[in-house]
Amino acid sequence: MFSNLKDDDLRYLLAVDKPSTLIDISGKTIRLGMVQTAHGSVYAITSDKDYIKSSRSFITEIHTLANTLEKFESITAAYKERINKSTKRLIHNLTTLNAHNIQEIYSLIPQELFTSKTVNLLKSVETIVESEKRDTALSLLKIAKNNAAMKSEFSVFNKLFDENPRLEKRNHNVHKVLMNVLYLFFPDFTDKNVRVNVSRDCNEAASALFDYDSIHVAFYHLFDNSVKYIKPDTELDINISELDLFVILEISMTSLQIGDHERERIFTEEYSGEFANKTAKAGNGIGMYQSRKILELNGSSISVDFDSKSLHEKMGVPYQTNVFRIKLNRGKNRKNERG
Repeated sequence: MFSNLKDDDLRYLLAVDKPSTLIDISGKTIRLGMVQTAHGSVYAITSDKDYIKSSRSFITEIHTLANTLEKFESITAAYKERINKSTKRLIHNLTTLNAHNIQEIYSLIPQELFTSKTVNLLKSVETIVESEKRDTALSLLKIAKNNAAMKSEFSVFNKLFDENPRLEKRNHNVHKVLMNVLYLFFPDFTDKNVRVNVSRDCNEAASALFDYDSIHVAFYHLFDNSVKYIKPDTELDINISELDLFVILEISMTSLQIGDHERERIFTEEYSGEFANKTAKAGNGIGMYQSRKILELNGSSISVDFDSKSLHEKMGVPYQTNVFRIKLNRGKNRKNERG
């Protein structure tokens, strides 16, 4: 339902059952009417002189509005579906990440310990931490990554689904921002025996103009996909350089094959790569879409190149060299740098 009517107007319209009629309210002539269709009803009230004089003009106007109800209904339904879908996805992702954090805690500290009548719970936890230092460190790193993912979920929801997203663009050191995200994934790369190399020729001083929180999300999704699809026992190479008005970030890896027909499709919403699906590694097809969307909001871009000649298989899984190239807009203002 949509209405821009005042409460007093609604009171008079409740008794209306035809397209046009005139009434007097405190010595003032008012025309009002209603039209009902299969898709809803339109009520109108006016003191406009032209409509007071011409019943035909008023009826034409109200029928015109009534004829838009079907289209309006369709647009409203699509909008509601989009919002509901985004909200459900947010709740699902946050619930999953929260469950992972709880699992990490319970993997170290038995759940029964929290519900027992132990007098000194803190001392019991200290004992576990002291005896399981490595596992504790790994769990803390995973919890930190999950918390960063939660922050990313909120940030994406607020920025991507707002018609006028609020971006706080400042100049940031690209290397520092990149490493802030990359550190979160080191345990995951270690689990796959992947070595992360930052090129010696990398321009660690390069800065670009962007909204920190949103770019953090874009990098997060990129590395989340990298961990998922990179070939075990290989290397991930990173280089940062400057070219004209952009800082160029290249991330090269041996990862799951991307077909030539998928070069652009992997950045579309809800699309998972052909071989990602075949190997049961496919996600929800949102990460790379959000990365590109966020980068575009910041005047930047992302693309992928691959070397078809490097294509090979391991245990029936096709891998090739894939290079993700991000172009970050340098902007003109180099003040207020933040890392």
